[in-house]
Amino acid sequence: MIPSPRWSALGAVALLTGLAACDKPSAPAPAGSASAAASAAPTASATPSATATAAASAAASATAAPAASSTTSQLTGDAKDVVLTVREPDKEPEKTVKVTAGGTVTVFLPDAAGEVWTYESGDKTLGKPKEQVIPGFAPGVSGHEFKWVLPAAMFKSGAKHKATFAAKKAGKRGATFALNLEVL
Repeated sequence: MIPSPRWSALGAVALLTGLAACDKPSAPAPAGSASAAASAAPTASATPSATATAAASAAASATAAPAASSTTSQLTGDAKDVVLTVREPDKEPEKTVKVTAGGTVTVFLPDAAGEVWTYESGDKTLGKPKEQVIPGFAPGVSGHEFKWVLPAAMFKSGAKHKATFAAKKAGKRGATFALNLEVL
């Protein structure tokens, strides 16, 4: 009987999973025992697995943007798709973010105490963001999402762009928040 390719692939996955489990270090055995000598012998499967793991983590770190967070804001995502959540824009009224041309930038601002955040201004290259209200942004607080797509043809490496937001309460302008983008 010839095994189907599906079963062969599942067998390969099971084998790789088993090999990965064997790569984990175990507690040292007492010196002089036969199992201590056996566990000290190198295995052929440890080297390729360790090399693959190191290569995968190096590739992931090369594409990831540094995640930065503070008590007032949190920066997540990668260099291609940056997400900035600003918890307290009144304590941190300006934030600089490094972005990649061809990616996206998303900013979340909380609508608290009857204030509503609006996009006020930005340079022409950046344009107006896509905007939506996020109910339940935080307990008892709605939020605003502002999102830009950064076409590679329009955004050059080293360029800087700025967008300004204003909180409005009963039609009156309140606090402001400035977002500075540095294109990598």
